[in-house]
Amino acid sequence: MFDHLNRAWAGIISRHPHIHIWASIAVIALFSAHLVNLKIENDIRASFSPASSQATYESLVYKEFYNLTTLPQRAFMLFSAKDGGSMLRYNQLSDVHKMHEEFMSVLRKRDSQTGDRGCDPLCNLNRPFHIISSRLLDIYANKTSRKDMDKFLLDYPVSMYRDVPLFIGMNLLGPSLTNGKIFPQNNSRIVSVRTIILWYFSRSDTTELKDRLRKATLALFESAKKGKHLQYVDFEIFGDEIANSEMVRGAIEATVLMTIGFLLLLVFITFTIYRKMKHMSKWAIPVVVFASVLCPFLASLAAFGALTWLGFYTYTIMCVTPFLICGIGVDDAFILLQSWNQHQNIHDLRRRLALVMVHVGPSISITSLTNSVAFGIGYATPTPQMSLFCLCTSIAVFLDYLLTFTLLAPIILLVSPKDKQPVATNSQTSTNLVPSVAADSKTEIPMAIRKYSAFLHSTTGRIIAFMSLILLYIVALMGVLNMKSNFEPSKAFPSDSPLSSSMASIRAVFDEFFPINVIVNRPPDITDVQDYAHFNRMLWKFLGMSNYSYKPSYDHLDLFLEQLDYPPTIKLEKLQNGTKALKAFQFTVIAKEMSEWSTRAMVEQQVRDILSGFPEFNATIYDGDSAVLNLLLTVKIDLIGSITVTVVCMVIICSFFIPDQIGVGIIGLTISSICFTLVGLISWWGADLDPVTIVDVLLATGFSVDYTAHVAHQFYTKSGKTEERIGMQLLLMKNLFNLNISAISLHEMMSPMLAAGTSTVLCMLPLFLISTYAIVAFAKTVLVVVTSGLAHGLFFMPVLLCCMTPRDENQLLQYCWAKSVEKHKSPAQAAAATRAGNVPTSEPLLSLQTTKTDAD
Repeated sequence: MFDHLNRAWAGIISRHPHIHIWASIAVIALFSAHLVNLKIENDIRASFSPASSQATYESLVYKEFYNLTTLPQRAFMLFSAKDGGSMLRYNQLSDVHKMHEEFMSVLRKRDSQTGDRGCDPLCNLNRPFHIISSRLLDIYANKTSRKDMDKFLLDYPVSMYRDVPLFIGMNLLGPSLTNGKIFPQNNSRIVSVRTIILWYFSRSDTTELKDRLRKATLALFESAKKGKHLQYVDFEIFGDEIANSEMVRGAIEATVLMTIGFLLLLVFITFTIYRKMKHMSKWAIPVVVFASVLCPFLASLAAFGALTWLGFYTYTIMCVTPFLICGIGVDDAFILLQSWNQHQNIHDLRRRLALVMVHVGPSISITSLTNSVAFGIGYATPTPQMSLFCLCTSIAVFLDYLLTFTLLAPIILLVSPKDKQPVATNSQTSTNLVPSVAADSKTEIPMAIRKYSAFLHSTTGRIIAFMSLILLYIVALMGVLNMKSNFEPSKAFPSDSPLSSSMASIRAVFDEFFPINVIVNRPPDITDVQDYAHFNRMLWKFLGMSNYSYKPSYDHLDLFLEQLDYPPTIKLEKLQNGTKALKAFQFTVIAKEMSEWSTRAMVEQQVRDILSGFPEFNATIYDGDSAVLNLLLTVKIDLIGSITVTVVCMVIICSFFIPDQIGVGIIGLTISSICFTLVGLISWWGADLDPVTIVDVLLATGFSVDYTAHVAHQFYTKSGKTEERIGMQLLLMKNLFNLNISAISLHEMMSPMLAAGTSTVLCMLPLFLISTYAIVAFAKTVLVVVTSGLAHGLFFMPVLLCCMTPRDENQLLQYCWAKSVEKHKSPAQAAAATRAGNVPTSEPLLSLQTTKTDAD
């Protein structure tokens, strides 16, 4: 069926090549017109936050609690002394206060439209620390009486002010404490503090507020890199806007370096096409090279336009797509040109195109459709950035597949030398769409290929393949078992960014202090003994998680609220009688050893489980990173499920083109083997089990088909009950493992497969110079899957197919073996072999040169 479709399509293309070219350009232009409305999303949290998740609901509750329309922007500053000493000294604390006031002067500005301050409602987020540090500065300046000093105690993590405990553990990092001794000079049990950290909150409801924060944080970020902003203190600043800016910088670097990779690819394509198409005119080769590269870029352009038309955002990582499609798309061009070159003895261009499309059409269809499906499955990935990247690439791969036949094929047809012989009649055109034995028997095969074919067919080759595969599986298994679930925002921006050192510092903070905010939307009725006791049981469960014993006290509640300016974490409502009642409130659970994101994810899930046991209080947690953290809880299951679904889809697609259940099963096993070894090997190369890895493996699964489908398709596609239906192509591939015929097959298949692998690697190679984890991880995955795919496609899979086709059970194979032996033996030796029964005396394949197939 597919042969008839390909032959019919080839006939239409050959009759109307110009129409195909202009129609392709028109369709691409139609899709690309929507690029004028392109919207780029460079918010790192939006890029990795799933739209539908438990974290999304928690974010809605958080925004409602603080009366926000969008999630706020976050920032924090880390301060350390330039001389490496304590940060609790007068000059150092003064610098901290100076920087704090400078930054807060920006955040306190009101929006011209809403009238809200940028820091509302959490302008006093660092209030406990500033109460204590201001008192400490007064002590240093001798502005505090002895009576006031007696009501002050500097301690960690809780200090005392007017006999009220204030938690400052969120602001001090690396404190050195005495053994209970109090220094009389400043009423302190703290010897020194290595780092002070201040946290900031900014609304992003309006463009004015968001731009103001972005400019302020980026200016401080640049100033921090110079280290001259403060006299006694060095500081680092981390913020969402800075992370967004660094992510964009990484994308720009990737684009520049991939342009270099594209130039390398262009040189390689030119060299490869020139070597294959020497018989063409000099002006035709540049045209073919240009068309081979143009198809992937036009497909990418149309894919971006289609997504914009559908209302999707464009994410920074999608800058990889055009170059990735170019690396993938030229593979189809290599296969098409390889087949076109092999059949140059056919002077009727229409018949030649029909033969080429029948010959390689199914192979190109398998690889392109499976790649498109693999990327399409990646669209189900929860993270929007990776999901849209997969969808865009899936559309681009499919469009490039169509352009290979509607744009590249007509161009090749038009620039090829015209017929030197009379055009064949319709009956002649439909005659034998397979190459002749005579033509291919003259193929000059390099000695290295002959020796490699003999090695594949030998017992030694099979043993080495088996042992190598076992060793590869052991190494991969160790890598899989050692792979850990982890993800950090720093994976989205370059590692050489100053933010990386800030992230290292914040890890130390989270090991000592990490807040888990809990919003209670139905407070307990403290006049109801049972309700109040039930609420306390929920609190004890929280405290039991950390094995910490604590009894809440309300003795100084009024003073506490007064000093904190009645924080917005407590929501009151006015009743009809004029009194105020508690409507909702937020409390914070402090955890330690939370620098690992996987640990954070598990602890927060434990908190959710506790809250779900007390639904009457309608309590939820909030963490700005919980959307990503939730992904880590199911990343292993998601990876296994994604690979399984992808492999099944690959097998189903292959089953349409390969009418042999055993062959389809072998493809499935080979793809599974490539995926398993891929995951294990990239684990050894530093990859974590995270959403980036899931997407990379899905993409690699699509790539793996490229290195199996060509061999398997040629092996099984022509198998039938009659030798006439087998033809020369089956002769080439069915005997892939029989010495001389094996050499011919490998000589034909190795060239496009190695060229495809080389082109993909060349396009991705410059990405290794980028320090962004997400991009480098993708480049590593591509390199590993190309290496593993070539090993499976040109070594392990041929050996497996060799084991399944004994030479002595196939008359066709016996004939091919005999012909290869005759070529290298003297007439006497050949006659002896014939008398011994090793060579069939009949030559059943000679009729293949004149056998007719079905008419078009």
